[in-house]
Amino acid sequence: MEREYYSIPEVAAMLGISRIAVFKKVKNGKLAALRFGRNWAVSAEVVRGLGSAVSRPVLPPPVKGFVAAEASAPTIDNEMDSMGWD
Repeated sequence: MEREYYSIPEVAAMLGISRIAVFKKVKNGKLAALRFGRNWAVSAEVVRGLGSAVSRPVLPPPVKGFVAAEASAPTIDNEMDSMGWD
């Protein structure tokens, strides 16, 4: 039998984000959840409705103007060579 509800930490693990981020989504109305006393629960239907977001990690958008470290920074070996290390 499938579960009816998931806890906030469980949903966070499924989405690959922090518990706090899930709480913020609940507070902002982006994620429907029920409160049981001190605890929050997200319906299994809502989790299933997230679809592909659950099956793949959520990556932040790329930073504008960011240059990858490989392209701009010298390698460690080149740095050591330039310092005279053997």
